[in-house]
Amino acid sequence: MTSLTLLAAGGIADLNPGLTLWTAITFMFLLVVLGRFAWGPIIKMLNERERTIREAIEAARKERAEAEKLMAAQKEALSRAMREAADLAKRNQQDVEKLRVELTERARKEAEELVATARRQIADEIQKAKTELRGQVVDIAIDAAGRLVKSSLDEKGQRKLVEEYIAQLPA
Repeated sequence: MTSLTLLAAGGIADLNPGLTLWTAITFMFLLVVLGRFAWGPIIKMLNERERTIREAIEAARKERAEAEKLMAAQKEALSRAMREAADLAKRNQQDVEKLRVELTERARKEAEELVATARRQIADEIQKAKTELRGQVVDIAIDAAGRLVKSSLDEKGQRKLVEEYIAQLPA
């Protein structure tokens, strides 16, 4: 039995023609079944995946190119806007300077007119004051002369009369 057991069990390096035949048939059957039902869909799925990846890469290239064009256009628009803003600021500054000069000139003219008007008014007031003063001096002189004529006083009496009159005058 020992020899029979050894024959049936065999070693790892021993070949068993029946087992080899059935293993080959089973392997062939498995290859046919896999080829018919599994490899076709797997290969089809791999081809579909490859196609979608290729399309995604191509779409990404196109989008990148478009994005680069848009970025260049935006940079140009930004540059143009900055130039326009600088020009606008320069024009505004010139307009402000022109307005400042204009307002300064207008204020100077108005100040000169006010000064001239004030000088005319002062001159008129001085003239009125002089005329009024002359009238008062004339009145005082007439009044003093009248009093002196009414009383023919000696020099001491005349002085006393004039001093009294001066004391009565408003300050």
